[in-house]
Amino acid sequence: MKKIALLVFICILCAGCLNVQAVVLTKDNVSTTAKSYASMPYGKYLRYYLIDEEKIFITFKQLSEEDDKNFEKTLSKEEKQDYKYVKKVQKIIDKGDWNEVFYKYADFFPAYIQYYNLCIARSNWHEALRVLDKIKNTDMYNQIFSADVVNFAKGELYLKAKQYQNALDYFKTFEGSGKDSVYAYIATCYFYLGEYDSAISYMKKIKNMTYDNKELMYSIYIESQNYTQAHKWALELIKARYSYANFMKAQATAPNDAKKLQYLYQARSSTLNENEITSVNKMIAELEQQKLEKQISTLKQFIKVPSWSDIVSQLPENISINELTNKQDEFYRTANEYLIKYSGQNLTNAFNSLNQDFVNYVQTKKIEYAQEQQLIQQQQYEAQQQQLMYIRQMQAQQQQLEHYRRMQRIYYLSRPYDDFTMSPWF
Repeated sequence: MKKIALLVFICILCAGCLNVQAVVLTKDNVSTTAKSYASMPYGKYLRYYLIDEEKIFITFKQLSEEDDKNFEKTLSKEEKQDYKYVKKVQKIIDKGDWNEVFYKYADFFPAYIQYYNLCIARSNWHEALRVLDKIKNTDMYNQIFSADVVNFAKGELYLKAKQYQNALDYFKTFEGSGKDSVYAYIATCYFYLGEYDSAISYMKKIKNMTYDNKELMYSIYIESQNYTQAHKWALELIKARYSYANFMKAQATAPNDAKKLQYLYQARSSTLNENEITSVNKMIAELEQQKLEKQISTLKQFIKVPSWSDIVSQLPENISINELTNKQDEFYRTANEYLIKYSGQNLTNAFNSLNQDFVNYVQTKKIEYAQEQQLIQQQQYEAQQQQLMYIRQMQAQQQQLEHYRRMQRIYYLSRPYDDFTMSPWF
């Protein structure tokens, strides 16, 4: 089974995750950046945006109504037209009407950057790649975003789109930077391509291992079936994070059953999730039962092996996971104590006693369950009777009301015509 290695890097910021405060623009603000914007493609529009060059991200410089009016007074006629045009298109962008944006305003370059951010936010990697190519072609001389920023973003997108060879080709161009993040990206690509030796080689170049790096190392060794090394990295993960998932990694690669049991018990103690506890309990019971049967098989006399699976299969469904866990632990703890404490006929008697104790436990629980079910049925019956009584009361009230209306009609119809007055009940 292919275990998914966690991607170890920070994703490109998605649309809406950059919380930018309103910026008060003045003529001076614009003039100080006029030279750089003048050289940019569509700089006359981009000047009204905050540009994060490292993340291919822009945000419209939203102003208050009063500040917006004051700002427009500082602009020339041409600048004012551009600014109004930007606000007009941005209003449509904010509504999310991208069809109208690209149909009517196909030359509005800031829209492509914002649409790219939206694709990232929606995990639409293939579309993000397509839009990024548009951005790259428009900014062909990299006046807005550097070639490194764009190429690294393409590598990340190819990786997320599961085009691992393309991603590798881009990340390899950054190998000379000597950055840990680059080595980890390259290793990740090799991992998904199934080239585990190459993946390990690049992971070993990382100087400061992060938690995600360690998870990737574990996954690489698991897939290459080097369980000894995988176990070492599982222990590293436990040191970094005491969690159910990490203890389960350790038990999966443990060198023997005794160690497996140790990690399974630790995994169970590290979670409150009932499904996880149930799953671990089943694994613990299987290993404890195997250990018990193996020990008894070495004895000379015949002994009926106590079986927790036989007991639990007879228990009713109303027992809590905590009670089941405690009783399972009690069962195997007692059985192991008897093996140490007794021998011969005394051991046979002890195991018979253990079996009988749990047979009695099962019967007690069955009786309790039957009583609970009887109580529930009684409560349901009483609720039905109360509902039926209520319905009958309502029917009786309705009959009384109908009778009253009939009597009213008879009374008014029997009066002389001159004295007739329509009743509200008529």
